[in-house]
Amino acid sequence: MKLLSKILLALTAALFVTSSFAGTTSGRDSATFYKTHPDDWDGKKASVDCVSVTRINGGPQIDGLVFFVAHTIDDDNKARGGSIVVAVLEGDVSSFIRKYGTVVERNRGQADRIASKSLRATFHVLEKGHVYLDVSGDAHALILERKEDAKLAIRSEGSLTESGGIGAGRRHGPSKLK
Repeated sequence: MKLLSKILLALTAALFVTSSFAGTTSGRDSATFYKTHPDDWDGKKASVDCVSVTRINGGPQIDGLVFFVAHTIDDDNKARGGSIVVAVLEGDVSSFIRKYGTVVERNRGQADRIASKSLRATFHVLEKGHVYLDVSGDAHALILERKEDAKLAIRSEGSLTESGGIGAGRRHGPSKLK
């Protein structure tokens, strides 16, 4: 009987451990995935499923660049995918907003399906805790010239997304174009 109790205890513990860690791996199409493995992706192309973007208006901006927060979805796990800062050249802002939108859209006829578009860009680690995507490939040089201002702008991403990533654009109102 003691052996049976030990076996049951071991199985219960194993079940608890495996269920605790189940689903903790983020899908590769989410911001959370890239932020979890930043050193593996620095300087490489990344692709996230973007559901909306929100312009970062607070903090210093860099001449010629506009920072956005891209809200992503993790289709692999049917969950929110987190958010990540995106650097966009000032001349490309209108087309960027048109492509990715500032509000989350749902696919018609599928209440549980959120529409997303693939956002491909170069992933960069500015400093520990400061990561971003460069959609043009030209923003990185501008950011390195004004690194301290960039760190402040990228840090302000957290204040936009504390209440959750998907749909944050709607809570903060539409982005304003210059």
